[in-house]
Amino acid sequence: MATPRMALYAAGSNCWGQLDFQRSTETGFDLTRFTEVISANEIERPKSGKVYSLARVDGRFLVAAHVRDQISISDVANVAFTANGNTILNGWHENFLTSEYFDAEGNSHSKIITLRKPAKQVVAYDTGFVILYEDGVVATMGDARFYAPLGRTPSPSTPADEFADVDWPGDLDADPVKHITACGWMVAALTESGAVYLWGQDPPSLGGKGPTFVPGLSPEIGYAEIDGVQDVADFALGETHAIALLCDGHVYVVGNNVNGQLGIPSIQSTREWTRAQLLLPQGSRITGVAAGPNTSFILVSHGEAE
Repeated sequence: MATPRMALYAAGSNCWGQLDFQRSTETGFDLTRFTEVISANEIERPKSGKVYSLARVDGRFLVAAHVRDQISISDVANVAFTANGNTILNGWHENFLTSEYFDAEGNSHSKIITLRKPAKQVVAYDTGFVILYEDGVVATMGDARFYAPLGRTPSPSTPADEFADVDWPGDLDADPVKHITACGWMVAALTESGAVYLWGQDPPSLGGKGPTFVPGLSPEIGYAEIDGVQDVADFALGETHAIALLCDGHVYVVGNNVNGQLGIPSIQSTREWTRAQLLLPQGSRITGVAAGPNTSFILVSHGEAE
């Protein structure tokens, strides 16, 4: 009998059933340890919001909990939402984005944003968007009142509400960005060499008291050191936590654990990168990580089917 080649492990908030892909767990109980939630031959990186999670599994979408009624599941997989729901960027193509937003009276509007070069990835944080161009350059667009996630200083020529390149501290020609992630008020970028750069702030609701949940977080783009290791294979941000897959195959987590999103039941939160607790079958290897606001995911490969 063929053995499924992949598995998805998850931890964190499950109050809406957002980790219950198989309708097999009891909604309302958070997963405080990394638990297998999907087993299949092919699983793509999941996408998770406050009340849903979505994954493409063996060529079809599986959804846990629910998505917005007026949007199809396939659309959700290709849409970036801000937290206030006023703006949606969808269907990014080679040279343009479609922006849909609501004005103060609740009327819906659409506009086309022309790109100066092809886009590779678009993600959202609470008050704006981040775009990764195919050449490895990162740009942001957002609310000028909340400047920390912009990663740049707005000016008349580069206003906050239009896409403009971030103030990158390194040499993008030598080490371009290959992946971006954002959630809450944080943004991160992973370069081809395996370096992670981070910027933003903790949610304003926390009042700025004490150190940030994720070490090194500030409005200025800075290098994030993870357990003294420079080579990172994959990286994802939640609202107040982060998860990293190192090139040695180990997963590390940091931040808030109020919903169990770090997968370590013995701690409430940690501001030090801590190795995740995960028992895998012999011969398995971790291939990727993902996160939602209060959830974490680990993609695992079991090798070729028997």
